Amino acid sequence: MKILIAGGGTGGHVYPAIAIMEELSRQEDKTEIAYIGTKRGIEARILPSYPKIHFYPIHIRGLARGRLFQNLGALLLLTLALADALRIVLRFRPQLIIGMGGYASFPAVFLGSLLKKPLGVSTVIHEQNVEAGLANRFLYPFVDEVLVSYQCSKRYFPRAKKIVTTGNPIRKEFLLTKRETSIYHRFGLDPEKKTVLVFGGSHGAAILTQAVMRAREGLSKSEQIQILLITGNKATERSIEEEFGNARVNNLVVFRYIDRMSDAFAIADLIVSRAGATTLAEITSCGKPALLIPWGEAANGHQWKNAHYLESRNACAIVAEKDMTNLPFLTHIKETVMNKEKLIQMAQNSWQLGQRQASTAILGEIRTLLEGAQT
Repeated sequence: MKILIAGGGTGGHVYPAIAIMEELSRQEDKTEIAYIGTKRGIEARILPSYPKIHFYPIHIRGLARGRLFQNLGALLLLTLALADALRIVLRFRPQLIIGMGGYASFPAVFLGSLLKKPLGVSTVIHEQNVEAGLANRFLYPFVDEVLVSYQCSKRYFPRAKKIVTTGNPIRKEFLLTKRETSIYHRFGLDPEKKTVLVFGGSHGAAILTQAVMRAREGLSKSEQIQILLITGNKATERSIEEEFGNARVNNLVVFRYIDRMSDAFAIADLIVSRAGATTLAEITSCGKPALLIPWGEAANGHQWKNAHYLESRNACAIVAEKDMTNLPFLTHIKETVMNKEKLIQMAQNSWQLGQRQASTAILGEIRTLLEGAQT
């Protein structure tokens, strides 16, 4: 069996795809997997470490709101992307194409739907967010099946041939890694202190990093809290380490990137992050309380909708970007992490929202679809 997965640009599309591919590799030994993504996205850095996955980069760029000339260039690139995808599909000859959302998923899934009969290929799309993205909204009438992470997302696909709620798959390591003293020591942290994990997704978030910088004086005086900050930027990592070292701030550890984010999640008492769909799937699957700062520039405001979904179920607190400058960052953290009752309640509610069998559910849908195509 040959399966082609398409999507990329950010970890939000790539990591769920990796979770699916890992599950496929575990349960289907004879499955051959290929991945279509961007040349500059996180997939170009991560996927070469997976020798069983054939990675095919294509020329493509996403649309940007309010930027006419940039969007014209993106549309021109789309013709190249379609040509690239056609060449890959004809060469790889998949039985199934799975689109993980985002502009990088469009060419392969669209071509697969057009070539369904001559090539015998089935197509599936997966939507990670509460509100469906542009690519999936366009593609869904053409594909054989739509998979969504949230039941409420079904309203965006009214004419889908088949639609199933599976949840958003996460990498197995998040479910297997436990809180251990050795992890604290590896990060240079104190197991006796409350640990706050601050990160902004696969590309970091400047506003979160800046907020930590502004909090350095109060942070240096805090004896109960320590922060594990992931910047997403090597230069920022060096400058923060230097500045905090000069200020004698000992309860902050800075990394540009952590390969095993499951370790950081395992020791976190509170997670401060953006509200990307995959981040929230990881948070809820691990049952972690969260302080979310939705990215205002996200397409269709989907991060706000993701965050409100958790907030409405008392699984997180939300802080708007504008309030990050009006109120001290450390105050937001202390009010959350030092409120033991609130922290426990959010953790319990978060755990209840977690969909830890998403990969298994998706694999079941894949098997059913392919078995139906063969009859």
